[in-house]
Amino acid sequence: MGFGVVSLLDAVFRRMFTSAGLRPATAIVDADDTTIHFWAHPSLLQHQPPSSSEHQQQPPRPRPVVVLIHGFGPDPTWQWASQAGPLSRHFDLVVPTLLFFGASATRAPARSDAFQAAALAALLTGGAHLPGLAAGERTVHVVGTSYGGLVAYHLARELEAGGGAVRVGKVALCDSDACKGAEDDAALAARSGVAEVTELLAPADTRALRRLMAVCAHRPIKYVPECLLRDMLRRYFADKREDKIALIKGITTGEGFQLPPLPQEVLIIWGEFDQIFPVEKAHKMKEKLGEKTTVKVIPNTGHLPQQEDPKLFNQILLDFLLHPSTSNGSAAAK
Repeated sequence: MGFGVVSLLDAVFRRMFTSAGLRPATAIVDADDTTIHFWAHPSLLQHQPPSSSEHQQQPPRPRPVVVLIHGFGPDPTWQWASQAGPLSRHFDLVVPTLLFFGASATRAPARSDAFQAAALAALLTGGAHLPGLAAGERTVHVVGTSYGGLVAYHLARELEAGGGAVRVGKVALCDSDACKGAEDDAALAARSGVAEVTELLAPADTRALRRLMAVCAHRPIKYVPECLLRDMLRRYFADKREDKIALIKGITTGEGFQLPPLPQEVLIIWGEFDQIFPVEKAHKMKEKLGEKTTVKVIPNTGHLPQQEDPKLFNQILLDFLLHPSTSNGSAAAK
């Protein structure tokens, strides 16, 4: 049965998160009852009391934090399962569920990636939500994939403008076209055989979900049982579908949006055969974001390189986050 397979996969991916030391939590971050469900390391969920004696050994220096922001589709446990373990060896992680996905929701009327970023900024800087993060100055690296990359860009700007104890370190944007316009949406719809892009990214039936899966992956699964698709559709796409459509229409790119460069070092990771956002858009993004930006293209992958080639993806991301950049420019991953 499809239900059994999806439930099993969900349990496997959640187990990968808990094995990496992550624990689920929920926080209300504003007066509009904006509720964010997220996963985080326990050190971020607890107050870190100061040492009671000068003679006691100094506590270890807090690790940098990485925020992983998912795109459209299943829960973030599905989208970042292969990254949770390797990243957790070096960083404390925060993995939020974006608004209108899973248990995260709001009464506020806004439906934009910028509003999503504001909600995440409130989570990270609210003090009570992540007391271990507020306890002292911490470097926070921001990583986002697809739609989550758009949110990551705005989050980096929001945190930079807000000041405070949370300092943005580096930013990684994965297959995320933050300079797309209406013409890009029209081209994507035409490539996918739909009237408008919302039909592709917010599938209404199993046929549309099958189309989305085929477009996302460079090497799609040849056969997916209809019962499995029905259950995935019910659990991860049908809920709050109208809100998800509003999110797509509320993306703050296109005409009039100039994509100002970020002061941080930026890594753009792209799948070589991405059919959602063609790889040439990675280089256009670099032109917009400036000389502190590096492009890495992962061969033989599509829109989801973190899932199609997680070993190489993780190597590229860890090299970027752990070591200072030695050069800027475009490069193909080897």
